[in-house]
Amino acid sequence: MEIHVQTILEQLQSSAGERDGMHEELLSHLQEAKQHYLNEGFTDEQAEERAVSEFGDPKLIGRQLQESLYPYQRGLLYGIGIGMIAFAILFYLNIAFFLHDTSLVWLAVQLILGGAVTLFAMNIAFAGRHAYGVSVTLLAAIIWNGFNVVIMQSMPVWQALCFSIYLLLLIILGFIAVIRHSYYASDLTESERPKRGLVLTSYVVNLLLGSLVSGISLFFLWALLAFSEDGASVFWTLSPLPIWLVTYRFQMGYIAKRPLIAIATGVGFSVLAVAIPLLIFMGI
Repeated sequence: MEIHVQTILEQLQSSAGERDGMHEELLSHLQEAKQHYLNEGFTDEQAEERAVSEFGDPKLIGRQLQESLYPYQRGLLYGIGIGMIAFAILFYLNIAFFLHDTSLVWLAVQLILGGAVTLFAMNIAFAGRHAYGVSVTLLAAIIWNGFNVVIMQSMPVWQALCFSIYLLLLIILGFIAVIRHSYYASDLTESERPKRGLVLTSYVVNLLLGSLVSGISLFFLWALLAFSEDGASVFWTLSPLPIWLVTYRFQMGYIAKRPLIAIATGVGFSVLAVAIPLLIFMGI
């Protein structure tokens, strides 16, 4: 019965607290069914086999629970991951055959990010246990797709338009996925559930702040690379990104309990993160 329950839980992205609660509940149902068959006169082994068989296919039950508790989340991850892989193939073939240009580094980054998101969708239980890693990967995919939108502007007009629309769709899906994943990973207790709207708003605000920080950092990086001869120091303009990611890691664990304080902290660190490239820019 324990194996049956574990197989069900492997289909879910539940946090550790939710997983423990569901484990006890599922095992309790199986034990009740087993006891029923024991009372009917079956042996212990027969009663357990009948209880497990009556319970149903564990993988199917797990997938149904996943969609019930976290609707469309696995589909979102599949859509983003496969969408990035498809874009890698289509764009690479386009530039290779029509523009006679190849960039293996770009292709590798695109495939790695797309493959990572797809693997998270395939192993949704792993994604649930490593919520921060999933969020960072999704944020990296969003930033990378934003960079791809920029380089699309050097393409012919119709290609730039089609590819940009495709990439913007992936970016929107990425934002939705990371907000939902962070929210589901917040592991709200029963007493905290009335604050779910505020918690969700907090994740949205912090993600928007992260997008602002990323955009400003990349803008300063572009400006310094274009107008400064000091090539080594300009990459300090990217330092706000790890600063924000560290604060985001803190907020993922704290935001469910103190959402307003988490927002205020996010704003403070975002201002600090933006000040760093600005000071570097003014100094250079």
